Amino acid sequence: PPWGLEGLLQARLRMVSLFPSRGRLSLREVSGSLGDLGTFIPLLLGLARAGGVEPVPALFWAGAFNVLGGLTWDAPMCVQPMKTIAAVGIAEGLSSQQVALAGMMTSAMVLLLGASSAILLVARLVPDAVVRGMQLGLGMSLALKGCALIAADTPHALPPLQTAAGRYAVAGTALCFVLASRHAGERVPSALTLFSVGVLLAAGQLAYAGEPVRFRPVAPALWALSGVDGTDATRALLDAALPQLPLTTLNSVVSVCHLAKQLAPEAKVTPRSVACSVGLINLLGCPFGAMPCCHGAGGLAAQHAFGARRGVSVLFLGGCKMLLALALGGPLVSLLGAFPAPLLGVMLLFSGVELARAGVRLAAAGEEAATVGLVTAAATLSLRTGVGCAVGLLAALASGGLGRACKLLWQGELLQWLREGDAEPPPLLRASSAPPPPAGAPAGAAGGGAAGSVSTAEAERGEPRPRAGGAEEAGTGTV
Repeated sequence: PPWGLEGLLQARLRMVSLFPSRGRLSLREVSGSLGDLGTFIPLLLGLARAGGVEPVPALFWAGAFNVLGGLTWDAPMCVQPMKTIAAVGIAEGLSSQQVALAGMMTSAMVLLLGASSAILLVARLVPDAVVRGMQLGLGMSLALKGCALIAADTPHALPPLQTAAGRYAVAGTALCFVLASRHAGERVPSALTLFSVGVLLAAGQLAYAGEPVRFRPVAPALWALSGVDGTDATRALLDAALPQLPLTTLNSVVSVCHLAKQLAPEAKVTPRSVACSVGLINLLGCPFGAMPCCHGAGGLAAQHAFGARRGVSVLFLGGCKMLLALALGGPLVSLLGAFPAPLLGVMLLFSGVELARAGVRLAAAGEEAATVGLVTAAATLSLRTGVGCAVGLLAALASGGLGRACKLLWQGELLQWLREGDAEPPPLLRASSAPPPPAGAPAGAAGGGAAGSVSTAEAERGEPRPRAGGAEEAGTGTV
C-alpha cells in the first residue's frame, strides 16, 4: 500500500531527488550561519522602531528567504536587508507601505533585468563614483540617526538610562566593546552580543514598569499595501527604489557571483539566478510584511569566514528565524519596543560607518572621481536620496562623462565593449573610477563591527582588504 514501508521509501527517494543534500549540520555550519546577523539585526531593529516594518512578519519572511536560498544553491548565500531602502526608511521616516513598495519596485526592475541579461549592462554604465558617493551619504545619515538615538531622552527606560550620563555611559561601553572586538581580530559576534544584552535590559525595563509580557500569537504575514496612494508610490520610487537599483545590480548580483565562484564553485551561482531570486522573493514577501532583502557578497564572505560552507547553514538560520517569529511573536514585539535606545544607537552608528566606508576609497580613484563622489554624498546627506542620486549622475556627465561616452560611441569601442560580457570597460568611459578586480576568497575575519563579524564594504565591490598578519578580509557589504 502507498502508506507501507515501500511507499515511504519511495516518497523519501522522491524528496531526496527534489531537494538534494545541502550538507551535514555541524557546529561549524551553525557558527557560520550567524556571521551576517550583525547587518540584519541593527537594520531590522531600526526599521521596526521607525515604523517601516512590523518585526514579526519581517523576521518570518527573512527566515523563509533563507530557506529558499539554501534549497536553491548549496552555498551559504546570505539574505541581507536592502541597505539603501533600510537606511532611507530609518533616516527619512518612510512608512511601511512606502518600504514595501520600494522593495517591490526594485525587485521588479532587477527581475526584468536579470531575465533579459541586461543587468550587467546597468552595472557597467552607472559610474562607480556615484555609487560610492551614495553609500557615503547614506552611511553618514544612518550614523547621525544612531547618534540622535543615543542622545534622545528616554523617560520610560530603566532609571540609570533616564539620565544623560547613564545613556552616554552605556553607549560608551558598547562603543568600546565593538572597537575592542574589531581590534582583537577575533570572531566575536559583537552585534549579537549587544542584541542579547539589549533584550535582557528590555526585559528588566518591562519588569520594572510592571508591564506583562504576553505570549500571544502574532500573524507572520500581514497586508502591507493597505491605503497606498500615488504619493506613496512616487516617494518609494524616487527616494528608495531607484537609488537602491544600482547598488543591487553592482553588489547583490555581480559581486556575489564573482565571490561565489571562488568560495563555492560547485553551487553554480549565476547572475541570472541571483537576479531572479532577488526579484521573486521580494515580490512574494513585501506585500505581506517582509523587509526588502537581497543577497550580498559581503554576507557570503562573512558567513564563509565564520565557518559556513554548505547550504545547510542558511537552512538552519532560516528555520530558527521562522520558529522564533512564530513562537515568540508577542514577547518579541514587547521586547523590541523596550529595547534600550543607546544600544540601538551604537548598532546603527556602526552600520552607518560600514555603509560609508565604501566612500573612503574615493580618495584613491583620482581627483575627478573624488569630486563626483563627494558631490553625490553631500546631496544625499542634505537632500533626499533620490535627489542625491540624480545630482551625482549629472555631476558625472558634467565632468566629461557625456563627452567621453559620445567619443567612444563614435569610435565603435563602446558598442564592442557592451557586447563583450567579460571585457573591461574602455579607460575613458569610467574616468570616475576603475572597475573593481575579481573578488577574493577571505582567509579570515575580524570580529565585531556593526556586522558582528567581518565588516567592510570592499568585499561587496569584490575587493579584498589586507589584514594584519598577511591575511585578507572580506566584509559585509553595502547592498
